[in-house]
Amino acid sequence: MTLLSCVQDDDFSVPSNLNEDENKSLNTILNGLKAGTLQEISIASLKQQFVAGEVVQFSSKSVVKGYVTSSDKTGNFYKELYIQDQPSNPTAAIHIVLNQVDSYNQFNVGREVYVLLQDLYLGETASEILAIGGAEDGSRVDLLTENQIRTHVFRSSETVEIEPIVLNFSDINENFIGMFVAINNVEFPEHLEGQSYFNAIDDFDTQRKMQRCEGFSYEEFILETSSFSTFKNEILPTQNGTIKGVISKSYGGDDFVLVLNDTKDVILNNPRCTPLNADDFTIIFEETFNDAVDEETLDIEGWINFAERGHVLWTEQIYSKNGYAEFGTFGATDTQNVAWLISPGIHMDEQENEFLNFKMAQHHITSVRNKIEVLVSTDFNGTDVLNATWTEIEAKVPTKYDEWYAFKDSGLIDISQYSGTLYIAFKVTGSGTNEALDGSYQLDDFRVLTEK
Repeated sequence: MTLLSCVQDDDFSVPSNLNEDENKSLNTILNGLKAGTLQEISIASLKQQFVAGEVVQFSSKSVVKGYVTSSDKTGNFYKELYIQDQPSNPTAAIHIVLNQVDSYNQFNVGREVYVLLQDLYLGETASEILAIGGAEDGSRVDLLTENQIRTHVFRSSETVEIEPIVLNFSDINENFIGMFVAINNVEFPEHLEGQSYFNAIDDFDTQRKMQRCEGFSYEEFILETSSFSTFKNEILPTQNGTIKGVISKSYGGDDFVLVLNDTKDVILNNPRCTPLNADDFTIIFEETFNDAVDEETLDIEGWINFAERGHVLWTEQIYSKNGYAEFGTFGATDTQNVAWLISPGIHMDEQENEFLNFKMAQHHITSVRNKIEVLVSTDFNGTDVLNATWTEIEAKVPTKYDEWYAFKDSGLIDISQYSGTLYIAFKVTGSGTNEALDGSYQLDDFRVLTEK
C-alpha cells in the first residue's frame, strides 16, 4: 500500500515486501504516528532548529520524512544521502551522514524514508552543509553508526520518480542544497574538449566549469566529480543540453556544486550556444563609468546619487583601469543605510523592444538583508525620489553566494512595456555598524538597448 505524504486519513499500513525486521521497525514508527506518541515534522521545521556554530541533539519523539535524491551507486557520493520533502516541487531538503556504503541498495533514489530523530544530532559537516548525524564532533556532526541506521532510518516500500527542479545557475542558493535539479542549455567550455570528468592530478574531487549563455556572456557553475566515481574517466560531452544532479557544496563549503548520480543524467545533444552579439542591438543609452575618478563620490551628469538613510553615497571606483560605481558601508557610523543610484531618464516612446542590461558584482555580502534592488519609475520628476512610484523589476543581481569582485551579466531585461520617460534605480540597504550588513555592490556597463 502506498504511504501518503500526509497523515490525515491515518493510513499507516506497512508494506509487506520489506524484510521482517524492517516491517517491524517501520510498523512501530507508523503506529506511533497514528497514535500520536510520535510527531511528524517537516524538513523545513527540522532545519529551523539549527543553531549556528552548534550541534543540537534531538530530545523530542519526532519523525521526519523525505524522498531520496542522491545515490552512491556510481561512487560519486560517499557515506551520505540527501532527502527532499516532496518528489516534485520540494520546499526543503536535508543531508544525512551515515556509516554505510552502497546505501543505494536500501535507500535508492525516490525511496520514501522515515527518520526517527530522538537522540540524533543536527549540525554542519566539514562542507558547512546542515545534516542529520549520529554524534557530536566538536562543532561538527558525525556519521550515524550502523546500529543507529537500523534503529533510526527506515524505508517504506514506496519508490517514486523524483522530478527535477529546473533552475538557472543564478537561481542556486542554500535552499536548494540536497534537491535534485536540472540545468537546461548548459555545456562545458571549449577548452575542456577531450578532458574527462575527473582530473588525474587531483587527490579527491575535480571541479569542472559548466557554462550557459546569458545575455552577452556566459554564466558558470561547478560540476564536482569524486575520484571514486565509476565514470571519472568518461570524456566530457562537447554539445549543449541538460544536466541533472544534486546541489551540494565543495569541501570547506566555499562553493556550491552540482554532483551527478550518474552520467545518464548528462544529456548534451544540442548545438552549442552563442552569447548575444552587441552588433545586433542599437544602444539607446550607455554608461560605462570609464570616466570615473577613483574613490570620489559619484557625480556623473544626469545620474542622481541619493542617501535615503545615513550619509553614505555611491562612489566612483577604478580597478585595473576599469571604472565602475560602488556602494558599501564598511567603516561607516550609520546604523542603517539606504542609498539610491538613479539613471537619467530614458525616452521610451522613441523606439520599441527596449532591454536593460548591466554588469554587477559584490564583495563581503553575507546577509540577504544587505540587499540591492532594481526599480523603475515613470512618474519620477527628477528630484523627489521618495514621492515617486517605484516598481521593482526582476533582475539577476549578485548574492552572498557569488564570488567576490566577479562582474556578472544581468542578461537582457525586457522593459518594453513602459512608456514615457523611464528612470532606472539601484537601491541598496545596509549598515555601517552591523558587520553582517556592511558589504558592497559594484555596477558597470549600464545599457539600454533595442533590437535592430
